[in-house]
Amino acid sequence: MGALWLVLLLMTSTAQAFTDADALKVVGFARTQLRKTATAMPNTSRSPKASRADGTWSTVANTDAVAWTQGFFPGSMWHLFQAGLEPSWQQKADQWTRPLEGQKTNRQTHDLGFKLFTSYGAAYRLTGDPYYRGVLLTAAESLATRYNSRIGIIDCCDWNSAWDVPLVTDTMMNLELLLWAAANGGRAELRTMALNHALTTLRDAVRPDGSSFHYVDYNAATGAIRSKGTFQGYSTNSTWARGHAWLIYGYTMVYRYTGDARMLAAARKVTDWYLDHVPADMVPKWDFDAPGTQKDSSAAAAVASALLELSTLETDAARKVRYRDAALRTLDTLVSPAYFAQGTNSPGLLLHGVGHLPANQEIDVSLIYGDYYFLEAVLRFNPNPPYPWYSKVAFFESQHLLGATNTGVRTVEFDVTPLAFPQDGTVGYADSSTSVTGYSSLNLTVRMNLDGYFDVRNGGAYASLVRVPYVSGQTYHVRLVADLPAQRYSVWVRPPGGSEVQIANRYVFRTGAPSINDLGRVSVRTVIADSDFRVTGHTVRPGGATAAGEADEVAALSVASPEGIEGGATAIGGADEVAVLSMASPVGVEGEGVGPVLTEPTDDAALLEQLADFERWGPVSENPAPGDVDEVAVANAARRVANEAMPEGFGCGAAGALPLPLLLLALRSWRQRRRKQH
Repeated sequence: MGALWLVLLLMTSTAQAFTDADALKVVGFARTQLRKTATAMPNTSRSPKASRADGTWSTVANTDAVAWTQGFFPGSMWHLFQAGLEPSWQQKADQWTRPLEGQKTNRQTHDLGFKLFTSYGAAYRLTGDPYYRGVLLTAAESLATRYNSRIGIIDCCDWNSAWDVPLVTDTMMNLELLLWAAANGGRAELRTMALNHALTTLRDAVRPDGSSFHYVDYNAATGAIRSKGTFQGYSTNSTWARGHAWLIYGYTMVYRYTGDARMLAAARKVTDWYLDHVPADMVPKWDFDAPGTQKDSSAAAAVASALLELSTLETDAARKVRYRDAALRTLDTLVSPAYFAQGTNSPGLLLHGVGHLPANQEIDVSLIYGDYYFLEAVLRFNPNPPYPWYSKVAFFESQHLLGATNTGVRTVEFDVTPLAFPQDGTVGYADSSTSVTGYSSLNLTVRMNLDGYFDVRNGGAYASLVRVPYVSGQTYHVRLVADLPAQRYSVWVRPPGGSEVQIANRYVFRTGAPSINDLGRVSVRTVIADSDFRVTGHTVRPGGATAAGEADEVAALSVASPEGIEGGATAIGGADEVAVLSMASPVGVEGEGVGPVLTEPTDDAALLEQLADFERWGPVSENPAPGDVDEVAVANAARRVANEAMPEGFGCGAAGALPLPLLLLALRSWRQRRRKQH
């Protein structure tokens, strides 16, 4: 019977709509919204909480001991660093993470997990920096001071004088700080505290049918229950949606850490009740028993994230399918125009969240924690979404980390699509330890030059064995074989519908560049305007076998470009025709786990255009990040010249971020583009 139910469930599943394309849209929109938010915040002393009607965020001080939401903004930016491994997002996330360090000794609240595991926990997981680990271990000990051994719970809070020793379902989320600490150098007792709290919550806050109270208050002297209720919900005996979401997420997480079968049973119990009562669109009302129709998208986002994890931990095949199906149907709804904030004035990602309706606070708004769990759910759906790398004017923004393991001989492959013509766009590589501040930091560089063809850096100048022209809107496959010990590399380009053409054969790494032992960083950089071109399907793999029958370098075809400005023209008035060399196509071997690996890039033209728009970030910050110093010194003068010289709407912001010599090249490119339009 169970097998039949599984078959029927598979046949009737409706969770087919949420795809990588949806994930890309969410990630792209998040990049825009979070960057705008970071830019709008006057400093890092406060963090966003809920949207206002005017399109701004309400904020909370990062030093506030009782507030619980400060970790979600940096946590969301750590999500974006995970998605693209861009140092710029790492820096932004770190800038809002470090101001929370003072919370590590905060003993006034149970919410240290919400504050610090979303921020410092993500930071340590993604970087391995021991600084973050130290803060987490100290915070875990602070949280442990609130453990009541008589009752077996973490006392949630001190601010409500009507309570004696209260338990709230929210605390299930904060247990991860204790469990992580116990597994990473902290006391073993921290794990016991967390498990005892989870078991007490199950016994006293979860009703026999799987619904839940929000809080349980105990007598400090006897441990007896004083009262139960739903503090942020509709009534004493109702089920507050987000409080129940915390249970689904919390029991799933505790089971991941402990493997305790009781935790899996608890996760099933609260999840099955939720799925039996949630409306068809998978977004619950703010309280399941409340009148009216007000929904809470933040509860749905947290549940979607939890169910994606629960579906991977579940041992029963039918439940595994049911939980994943429910998660994807929830994401389907959240990415729809009914809930997705794109096209509205909201600074967030999701509409229709509810903070505290009984207190008339944050009703029908975007909530930073709802956005956090939405983005987390998307990255649990696909931890490495095939997000295109769009070119950036700022060097610091142009970088992606590839790790320190790409040593020896390596083959790099990617697709590149110019989105304007002509342009000066480069894909360059440096060592993982190199701080890329300009072209001189890049040891290997492939370029689309202003004369309309591909060339490659060869020692002190650019050269190409064969001129392979590029056309705006067309996609070209690039294969690069780097021999790091020999400091040489070869490059092939395959035009659309054509064969590989070798344009560089054992060219020398850039003269004067820093030493390089690995392909650890890639820069996707444009001189003229953000999103001038995109890179997809980027992979790195060991070895460097070249195509069968590959020809030796033809010196007579080598065309050197002048030394000097990176964007310089290479051979003005050069030949239009391409000498075509017939080459075998490269073997489509996947990368070996070095990230990010962008596989199966989307061919949805409308989506790609939308993502390109998301990535047009405009002028550089008045407070440049490290790595931007060579670009912002004359940014204001360049912006003024650009605004006077270029037509309205032609990437003036991006051009304004250029140093003056590069701006002149941008103006030359604009003139060439303009001539081709008439």
